[in-house]
Amino acid sequence: MNTISSEAKVGLFVLAGLIILGYMSFKVGQKGFSFEKGYNVQVMFDNVAGLSPDASVQIAGVEVGRVESISLKNGRALVELRINPSVRVERDAQASLKTKGILGEKYIEIKPGTPASGYLRSGDEIGRVERQADIDRLLNQMALIADDIKAVTGSLSSVLGSKQGERSLGDIVENTRELTENMNRVVAENQASLRILIENTRQLTENLNRMVATNDPKINETIDNLRAATAAMEKTFASLQSVSQSLESGEGTMGQLIKDKTMATKLNQAVASLQEVTDKINQGKGTIGKLVNDDETVKNLNEGLAGINRYINKAEEFRTHLSYRGEYLFRSNDAKHVLDVRIQPKEDKFYLLGVVSDPRGKRTVKDYTTGTPPATTTVEEYDRSSLLFNAQIGKRFRNVVFRGGIIESTGGFAVDYLTLNDKLKLSFEAFDFAADHRPHFTGRAEYQILKHLYLTGGWDDFASKEGNSSPFAGFAIRFEDEDLKYLLTSTPIPK
Repeated sequence: MNTISSEAKVGLFVLAGLIILGYMSFKVGQKGFSFEKGYNVQVMFDNVAGLSPDASVQIAGVEVGRVESISLKNGRALVELRINPSVRVERDAQASLKTKGILGEKYIEIKPGTPASGYLRSGDEIGRVERQADIDRLLNQMALIADDIKAVTGSLSSVLGSKQGERSLGDIVENTRELTENMNRVVAENQASLRILIENTRQLTENLNRMVATNDPKINETIDNLRAATAAMEKTFASLQSVSQSLESGEGTMGQLIKDKTMATKLNQAVASLQEVTDKINQGKGTIGKLVNDDETVKNLNEGLAGINRYINKAEEFRTHLSYRGEYLFRSNDAKHVLDVRIQPKEDKFYLLGVVSDPRGKRTVKDYTTGTPPATTTVEEYDRSSLLFNAQIGKRFRNVVFRGGIIESTGGFAVDYLTLNDKLKLSFEAFDFAADHRPHFTGRAEYQILKHLYLTGGWDDFASKEGNSSPFAGFAIRFEDEDLKYLLTSTPIPK
């Protein structure tokens, strides 16, 4: 019985392996196992140099298909792709031509789109294509750049190769070293200042952030106001457009003026009449003509207008204040009332007129002669029914006010000090100077709690030896009379 030798068995096994390997290589090289079925999509490229049929089609580095065919259509490359039926490509997907490495084979890369755009069907075209770089053009540009670099290095070599170039280069290095040392020294000397500067910058940034956060509602309100203004402007433009259309159609007086020739004729006649009147005025005819051409009349009119203008300006500067002050004297258990009118023609100058109702009344000194032989007796009396008067003039110097004149029907002076934006006033008054008794000294503090209401308190006649000294407290009401100042302002009469 004939048996197959070992050499024959090895030969048959190798032959079968070669046949199977050849068949598999043919099948994989043609279509591959996975892409004999699927659906075809198309994509147009400007240039597909290096791309071969059966090239890989990938999404995110995963092979999902192969290049079916490559053809020319209208001067561009039409590439048909066969996609795995289990893979769905969005309609807004993007195709691009890629290369594996620098000199590797080329393949098609598909960047997925959004599912909301839908999916491609067999025969559809990928509309979005990423333009690929042209390697030949890049190489040509790199060659030009290399030539430019060569020219520059040649110039540098010619400049720096000589002894003068070496010295210049050494000077540059030395200057750079000195500059670096100077910068290090400046930074070291000003290190504390730099820290302060950085801290100030940080605080400024925090303040700006806090300011933006605080005013964020105001910014939103401003934006809303701008929107409202824009809406109002749109309404205005619509109204203007409506008016323009009315004018075009001849509606209204302006429309008739534009469209109606009779109206235009009447307007020309009116203009001619105005021209005639103007000529008469220029010739000095009539009242208006004399007014325009007579220098004396114009001079008198200008002086009258100047007087009116001075009157208006003076009235604007003129201010009048009315005030009432009530003070309760604790030791006499009675009240003192003061009513003042303050006339202020300037910011730092004023006149003060007023009446005072003092429970002690007006002090008088009388001499009585009695007995035999006659003897003279001096008696100090007070008239409680009489009113006292104030007539003072004042001048302000910054926060200090000096007053002088008649204070409670006697001569005297006063000093006021104002602070806290004029809300607090400290006053000292001295009046009723006589040889038989001490002067009347009063210290007072007045504080504004409301717009027209003030609280007042102090010590009246605190140097008195007759028992008239008394602490007091009360209130004051003060307001500006806008109507009275025009009555008190005199009208200048032109000469």
